[in-house]
Amino acid sequence: MNFYITGTRRGLGEALACKYGNIDSLEHCDVFINCKHDEYKQVELLYQASELGKRIINIGSNSPDTTKRKPHPYQIQKAALDIANNQLFYQGVNTTIVRFGYFDSPRVANVEDKKMSIEYCVEVIDWILQQPHRVKDITVVPD
Repeated sequence: MNFYITGTRRGLGEALACKYGNIDSLEHCDVFINCKHDEYKQVELLYQASELGKRIINIGSNSPDTTKRKPHPYQIQKAALDIANNQLFYQGVNTTIVRFGYFDSPRVANVEDKKMSIEYCVEVIDWILQQPHRVKDITVVPD
């Protein structure tokens, strides 16, 4: 299988690219891992990958739950990804969104809450890829 993974310069994207490799073309991949947050670009890429018939794993966020934090554009952008994933899943697209809580990455190095390891997050994605059935969504947060 060929993987196209966004956001591979650091953190989870880098770990995923190390495990699965990373080709530089959405058109030539079998699996698209939509990892890089870039405003609404994740939603645009999700729709492009679905039109190409790709297996898709979106890295969402547990933070769109506005009861946890003050409203912020990040929450809205990740919520849009959630809604698009849901829409496409029920149209038959093999798309999954994974909503992680904090995991140990450079982006949240200053956060003192409990964090999961990046290795564990990679294991979760690996588990999803091994399922014989479609997985619409999963939320994983540290204890």
